[in-house]
Amino acid sequence: MTKKRRVLLMGWDSADWRLLRPLMDRGLMPNLSRLAEGGAHGNLASLDPLLSPIIWTSIATGKFPHKHGVLGFAEPDPSGTGIRPVGSATRTTAAFWNMFSEASLKAHVVGWFAGHPAESISGVCVSERFALPASPDPAPPWPAAAGTVSPAELLEEMSALRVHPAEIEGDQLLPFVPGAASLDQSDPGVAEKLTELARVLAETATHQAAATWLAENRDWDFLGVYFRALDTLGHHFMPFHPPLLPGVDPAEAAIWGRVMETACIFHDLMLGRLMALAGSETTVMVLSDHGFESASSRPGTVANNTETMAGWHRPFGMVALSGPGIRRGERIYGSSVLDVAPTLLHLFGLPAGQDMDGKVLVSALENPAPVRHIPTWDTHFIPVRTAEDESARAVLEQLIALGYMDESMDGDASRASLEIGLNRITSLLQTASFQAAETGARSLAEQYPHEPRCRFKLVQTLLWQGRVDEGREVLDQAENDLGISLTSRRIRSNIRLMEGTPDGALRELESSAPDLATGPDFSIQLGRIHLRRRAWARAEAAFRQALAVESDLPAAWCGLAAALVRQDRDEAALEAALAALGLQHHYPQGHFQLGAILSKMARFGQAVQAFETGLSMESGHPMAHRYLSRLHRRVGHLPAAMAHEEYLRRLRQPVPASPSSAS
Repeated sequence: MTKKRRVLLMGWDSADWRLLRPLMDRGLMPNLSRLAEGGAHGNLASLDPLLSPIIWTSIATGKFPHKHGVLGFAEPDPSGTGIRPVGSATRTTAAFWNMFSEASLKAHVVGWFAGHPAESISGVCVSERFALPASPDPAPPWPAAAGTVSPAELLEEMSALRVHPAEIEGDQLLPFVPGAASLDQSDPGVAEKLTELARVLAETATHQAAATWLAENRDWDFLGVYFRALDTLGHHFMPFHPPLLPGVDPAEAAIWGRVMETACIFHDLMLGRLMALAGSETTVMVLSDHGFESASSRPGTVANNTETMAGWHRPFGMVALSGPGIRRGERIYGSSVLDVAPTLLHLFGLPAGQDMDGKVLVSALENPAPVRHIPTWDTHFIPVRTAEDESARAVLEQLIALGYMDESMDGDASRASLEIGLNRITSLLQTASFQAAETGARSLAEQYPHEPRCRFKLVQTLLWQGRVDEGREVLDQAENDLGISLTSRRIRSNIRLMEGTPDGALRELESSAPDLATGPDFSIQLGRIHLRRRAWARAEAAFRQALAVESDLPAAWCGLAAALVRQDRDEAALEAALAALGLQHHYPQGHFQLGAILSKMARFGQAVQAFETGLSMESGHPMAHRYLSRLHRRVGHLPAAMAHEEYLRRLRQPVPASPSSAS
C-alpha cells in the first residue's frame, strides 16, 4: 500500500540565506541546517514590486500579480470612497489550498498574508487577523475578529490559543534585548520598540500555536503556516544588526543588535517543533517571498518609512525542502516564487494549471513522475465576497506604522487605485504584455497628470516596444510639465542608448546620479553603455563593480557574459550567462545571451533551445528570430528557418534592443 503523502510548509517572510547561513554555520539553526543538508535548497527569485501581499499571493497561485488581482497592501473599499486592506476577497483566482480542497485533500492554512476572511476549504483556514488584538486589554474575553477561522464553529475553541501582546513578559524579551530590564521605558523610542517586539512575538506565537494544535488535533495532508516576524522586525531592528552601519549610534546597536539573530533562532525552534509533530515521513518546505538586506550594503539607518522601504528588500528569497521523494544535498537553481504552487500540486500527484506561470521544481525531486497539466484550476473557484469589519482599521494602522503606506494615503481611494495601477503595469511588463501595459499606463497618465511615475511607466512601455521616438516625446512633455528629475535623466540615458548615441547616454547617466556612481544600478547601466561603445574591458569592469556590491544580480551577470564573449573568453561568458539564469529562470534576455554564446561555440542544438526558451517568455525579440533562422538553415531545418524569416518580414521596421539588453 502506497504511503499517504503529507506536506508541511512554513512561510518565513523576508528570510534570506545571507542572514541565515552564518547562524547555521555557528550551529544556531540546527533544524534548518538539517532540512537543507538532507534535502534540496536554493534561492527563490521574487517578483517586482517586492511587496509581501502581492508575492505571497503569487506563491499561493503560481501566477503573476496582474492575473491573481492582489496588487498592493490596500485597495478601494466597495463604496469607492475609502480603502481597505487587500485580502482573500481581492484574489480572483484559486490558491493551492482551494486546489487541494477540490482534490479532496485535507488542507489547513494559518495566517497567510492577504488571507482574510478565512476561506471555506476542506480543512481549517485561519486568517492573518486571528492574532490581531482587539484592544490593549488581555483580560478575557478579547474576541477574535469575525471571519478569522473557517469553519466558524472552531472559532471559540481556537481563540484560547491566541497570545495577547500584553501577555509577553519581560523575561521573554530578554533573549532578543538582553538589556531590556535596564532601559528607560519612559523614553518614547524605547517604549515603541519594545511594544512592537512584544506585538510581533505575540502574533508569531499565536500562528505557531494554531499550527501545532491543528497538527496534533486534526487529520491533515497539507499544513501551511505563515510568519511575518522577520520582515516586520527587520524594518524596525535591521539597522542595528552587525556590522555597524555609518550613522548608527553604537550604544543603540549594543541594545538592539541581537534582535534579528534571536528572531532567526526562534524561527528555527518553531520549525523543529512542527517537524517533530509532522514526523519523518512528511515532506517539509521552508520558503520566503524575498530577502532582506543584512550586510554592509544596507541602504541606510531607517528601514520603516515609505521612502526607504523598497531598498531593504532583496529580490531573492530562499527555499529548503526535505523528505520522501526529495533529492539529498541538491542545490536548486533558477527557481522562482511562481514555482511553489505547481511543485506542491506535483508532490500530491496533481496536475498543474496551464494558466500558471511557474514550473515544477523537478530538479529537487527523486525519480519525478511526468508533469501533468490541466487547463485551469479556476473552473470551480468562487472568490470570497464579504463586507469589511472593524479589524480592517487596525490592519491599516499597522501598515502605516511599518511604512508600507504613507499616512496621507489613509482613506484615499484614489491613491490606492494609483498604486494598484502602477503595480499592475509592472507585473504586465514582467510577462512582456506590452500593449496591455501601455493601455494601463496611458489611462493612469490621464487620470493622474501630476504624478510623474505614470508618465515614466508610459515611457517604459514604449521603450520596451522599441518605440523610441514616442517615448522621447512623452518624456519631453513630462519634463516640461513636471520638471527634470534624476529619474527622468536616467530614462533619457536609456533613450540615448537605444538611439545609438552611447556617449550621450553616458553624459545623461553621469548627470543623473553622480553620488550613486558605485551603486549597482549605475554600474549596470554604465556597463551597457560601454558595450554599445564597444569598450569591452570597460564594460566588464562596470559589471564586475555591480557584482562586487551585490552578487545576486542577473542583469549584471548577463552583461558580464556579453562583455566576456566579445573578448573571446567564451567559457567564462558561458559561466556568467548560466549564473544569471541560475538566479532567475524567467529572464528572456539571459536566455538570448546564452543562445548567442552557445551559437558562437558551435553548440547549435543548445543554442536553439536557449533562444526558443527566451521567445517563450518574450515572443517579439527580433535578434532571437534572426539567430534561429540562421541556426535552422545551418542544420537543414528549412521550414523552421522560413517561419522565423516570415516573422521578421512582418515587422514594419527593425526594433532596437530593449532597455534591459546587455548586447
